[in-house]
Amino acid sequence: MSEKQKDCGALWLNVSKTGTKYMSGSVEIDGVKTKIVVFKNNYKEEEKHPDYKIYLSQPQGGASQEVDGSDVPF
Repeated sequence: MSEKQKDCGALWLNVSKTGTKYMSGSVEIDGVKTKIVVFKNNYKEEEKHPDYKIYLSQPQGGASQEVDGSDVPF
């Protein structure tokens, strides 16, 4: 990666209360900063299926989607 490339976000490794490993952070595209979370795709059955899934982060206390991200290799 070139030193002149500008980064567009950052992710941190986390572990949920139930032990699920995931990444959270934000990306900025065209000046819009968006919070995201990344989980391993435990439903991958074919090589063409993604290894990880990216979701928009839900504010704490708001409705959240339950995603099984167990067995994340990072």
